[in-house]
Parts: sequence; structure tokens; C-alpha cells
Amino acid sequence: MNSQTKFLVSMLFIVVILLCVVLTRFYFDVTKNTESSVRENRVDSVVRTFGELQVFRSVNGSYGLMDADQTVLIEPEWLEILDVTNQLVLVSGKLENQVLIGGIDYEENVVLPFVFRSVETLPNGWHLAEVSEDSRYLVYDRKYQPVFRESFQSVSYENQMLTLVSESETLDYDTAEQPPLLRRAEFSCPVTGTLTLHWKIANQFYLSELTASDLRRINQIVPAYMQMLAEEDFRNLGEVTSGEYFSTLVKTHRLQGTEFDSIGSFSFSRRESGAYDFTFQLNSQPSSAPDSIMQMHLYFRKNAENQMILTAAELVSAAEE
Repeated sequence: MNSQTKFLVSMLFIVVILLCVVLTRFYFDVTKNTESSVRENRVDSVVRTFGELQVFRSVNGSYGLMDADQTVLIEPEWLEILDVTNQLVLVSGKLENQVLIGGIDYEENVVLPFVFRSVETLPNGWHLAEVSEDSRYLVYDRKYQPVFRESFQSVSYENQMLTLVSESETLDYDTAEQPPLLRRAEFSCPVTGTLTLHWKIANQFYLSELTASDLRRINQIVPAYMQMLAEEDFRNLGEVTSGEYFSTLVKTHRLQGTEFDSIGSFSFSRRESGAYDFTFQLNSQPSSAPDSIMQMHLYFRKNAENQMILTAAELVSAAEE
């Protein structure tokens, strides 16, 4: 064997030894990491049960979920497991330096976004979730499906009555009925100058016909149309009505130039024509003047798309009523 061949054999031998060393070290590192991971995920104690499902705390302090056979269904990666249903597991975790609550399914896919600061279960089994970003509340049913599309400033529950409060509205729902029935609705809206109209409907006949969205739409149209009258500017009239009603709405109704100092005597009724008559009183000084007390009638009905629109308006003195 010549010297060149001996050199090549020596180099090959060295390479084989180095490969053996690397493979051995890799094996022990993987084994060590695997053992560490298994040790950290090992069940330390069962802290809560949901039927046959068990919430457990691992030795590293995180929480997971397992079945009666101790098969792990949700890995112990969460700060807390708050609720368990057939559809999802409500968990809390640290995301972007915040502790947030959300829901995952049994394949650990996110099915309820991680945006909540707290989730409280109401006496009727529904869930009240506070959004971390704006401190508003969403209401979910027992399966964590939204009961209402809107969020609210505050929510309270007493004697099966759910009270939802937002900036310009308060809605009372009877949750003993399914779907829940609107029993009372209160709104406020600016009508002219600095005057705000506070109005409410508790008549069950009207509330059986109208939804909260219908009433919310009326509450948006009233100040918009009153501003059009005050400014004699009807360019945005199409936003509150349809073309066939323009002629009954493009008029000042003696509102231009009149200053009112109070509002009162609200009423809501349905005419034989099917239109809803939204009426309130505008008062000005001196009270002895012919037009010191005016009645504002705004007539609403639903269009072909089932959207509430304004169809006619009248402003008349109380003496003409």
C-alpha cells in the first residue's frame, strides 16, 4: 500500500469517527429534550372536571384537558381552562404581552377569537364577554354563538330580564322566551339645537312587529331629517327615504328660524295606512304665541327590502291638532 492510499484510508477513518460522535451527540440531545418535554407536560393534578373530561395542571404550571382514559385532548399550553363544551374549549393565554381569552376546538384551531378580557356565565347559561380593546360586551349563548350582533357598554341580568345599554339606547329582553323577546326600548337623539328627545316604547303590540334594528334606524333618521329641515338642505334625503316620498318631505314645515327651548309629549302609534306615527312636541317662548307649541309628526314604514324609511312629515301647531 503506497503512502497516498494510506493517507486516504486514514482520512476516511477520521471522517467515520467524527460522524459517529455527531450522531451520538444528536441522539442524546433529542432524547434529553424529549424527556424534558414529556416531564414538563406530565400531569401534576386534576383541578376541574366537565363530565368525563378533566382539566389538569402539568408540572410546568400550564393547563390542558384529557378524557377519562387520561388521553390528552388539549395540550397543557394554557394559563387557564375556563369552560368546556362539545364544540370548544374556552382558554386563556398570553398574547402580545396580554392575557386574553378565546376558544379553540379539539384540534386546537381558534374558533372564538382571543380578544376578551373576561368571560362571565349568566344565570340563564349565556355568556357575557368583555372585549379587551374597548371594554364593550358581547353576549353569547350556551354554545358560544352570538345572541346579538352588536356590542354594548354594559349588560345586566335580573329575574330573566337582560338589560343592554349603549350610548343612545337601553333594551330590555325577556330571556324566558326563545328567541328572547324585546319588552322595553329606550332611546335618545338630538332633534334641534341643543335639545335631545328621550323616547321609549313598551307596548308589546308594537314590539312584536318591530325589532331593535327597526327602532335603532328610526332613532338615526329623526335627527338626520330634523337637521335637513333646520338647514333647508335635502341633498342627503335619499339616505332616509326612497324617491317616491321626496315630495312629501322636501318642505320646511315652519321650522326654519324658529327656536325651541324644550321637548315633550312623545307618542308612537300605527295609522290605518300601516305607517308608524312618531310624534313629539316642540315648545318655544313666549307660550302665548300662536306657534309656541308645535307637534312634529314623522311617518315611518318598511320598504321592499324590509328597511325602515321615512315617508312623510308634518309640523303643525298644537291649536291645529
